[in-house]
Amino acid sequence: MKSISTIAAYLAVLVLAGVSSLKSAEAGKIEGKATVRTVTGAATYTTPGGVQKPLTVNTELNSGDSITTGPDSFVYVSVNGLSSAVRISADTTMVIARMFRTGSAREGVHDTGLDLKVGSIEGQVKKVSADSRYEITTPHGVAGIRGTDFSVSVSSSGNGQYTVTFTSITGTVVASAVVNGTIQTKTLNGGESWTVGGNVIPVEIQLQQDQINQINNMITSIGNQVNPTAPVTAPIGPPTIIIRPQPGGGSASQ
Repeated sequence: MKSISTIAAYLAVLVLAGVSSLKSAEAGKIEGKATVRTVTGAATYTTPGGVQKPLTVNTELNSGDSITTGPDSFVYVSVNGLSSAVRISADTTMVIARMFRTGSAREGVHDTGLDLKVGSIEGQVKKVSADSRYEITTPHGVAGIRGTDFSVSVSSSGNGQYTVTFTSITGTVVASAVVNGTIQTKTLNGGESWTVGGNVIPVEIQLQQDQINQINNMITSIGNQVNPTAPVTAPIGPPTIIIRPQPGGGSASQ
């Protein structure tokens, strides 16, 4: 179990991150954009002011916007410029919590935060600078991602409880979450998943291949829109994901 001082330090980092996210006018900091690349089926987005609009190709999204997909639907989104791509699956609600960039779009420092409320996402994050940050919040953890292919799912178990599953499609995942008041940490290698409260298990070969295919299809589709004449590949490297407990979160369902 992590020491109290470690958890306190992490809470301090989150507080500072929240403060910095409000300072969009800070010198050198540029507010990022997310661009919708593909919409299949029905999807909407809701602004921080509560205005709901249909999601269409080329819609530009801002920090605070929430995306909701319907049954048998999915959406491809480039997040914070072209630093990452996310496939938002059917029956999913995800908030774009923050998107900032300092410096150039290609070489600058990126700060990206997504909040997965329910549903599932698969994504690819390009290798970013050492000072960059890319996080995915769930009801039971925060995933810090750097140059990887990943999958995260959240399903409601009723009574305010959620089942959260982290999957390493490639590379290594170090996952920590609060289970009945206790911090648990698991290490996942490529092709392994962990449903919080259970054991690390191998992903079925067909499921893993389906996840890889989904990411490859997304990257190819987005690449064809951004640069129709350039060949697009989905590089697979040796990434690492570090998932920390969500402060204030409840116990995970088992």
